[in-house]
Amino acid sequence: MSTSSSRGAKLPTEKIFRLAAILLILTLVSSWFISGLLAKYVNRQSFEDAGRVAKTGRVAVLEHEAVLSGGLYTLDMSSVVTGNTYTAVLPGTDIPKDPYVYLDGSQEVAYALYVEIYTNVPAEVTYAVGTNFTPTDEVPPSHGGTVYKYNQTVLAATEQSIGPIIRGNVITVSDAFRNKADPSYNSSGFRFDVYAYLIQID
Repeated sequence: MSTSSSRGAKLPTEKIFRLAAILLILTLVSSWFISGLLAKYVNRQSFEDAGRVAKTGRVAVLEHEAVLSGGLYTLDMSSVVTGNTYTAVLPGTDIPKDPYVYLDGSQEVAYALYVEIYTNVPAEVTYAVGTNFTPTDEVPPSHGGTVYKYNQTVLAATEQSIGPIIRGNVITVSDAFRNKADPSYNSSGFRFDVYAYLIQID
C-alpha cells in the first residue's frame, strides 16, 4: 500500500501550523456486498489532500478468511485477507466477520484512530460495534456512514492490531430474513464497509 508525505524544503510558518493539524487518511475498505445469497468483495483506497500530510503511517482494515462448509461459515485464523466473499447467507445464523485495523509500526507520531462503518443492511441483519469504539462527530463521515473513535491513543512506531470492530465478530441474520411467500423479499444487495482513519495528535 502506498503512502504520501510532505518532506523537503523548509516551509513557511503558516504552512507548518497547517501541517501540524492535518489528518492522515489512508483508507482501506472491508466491504461485504450481498445480492440475495451472492456476495462480492470490493477493495477501495483513497487519499484526501495527501500533499498536506505532515507525518506518515500505514493503516489497513483486514480480516480472517471466511470458509464455507455445509452452508455455514467459520473463520480460518491462519489466513488473513482484505475481504471475504459470502456466497451463502442462511436465515437464523451468525455470520463470522472480524474486520480489524492493522498498523505496521511506521507511524512517526501519535495518532487518534477512527473507523467509519457504512452499511445498508436490512432490519433482519444486525450487529453491534465493539466496546472500544465510541460514536463521535469529531470527524465527519467521508462515505455516508457512522464514525467511531478508538478509546486509546495509537502510539508512534507501534505495530499493532486493533479490534474487534464488530462486537463478538459476528453479523446476525434472523429467521425472518427470508419470506417463503415472497421470494423477492430482501433480494436486493446490501453492503458492510469499514474505513480506517489516522488523525495526527498535536
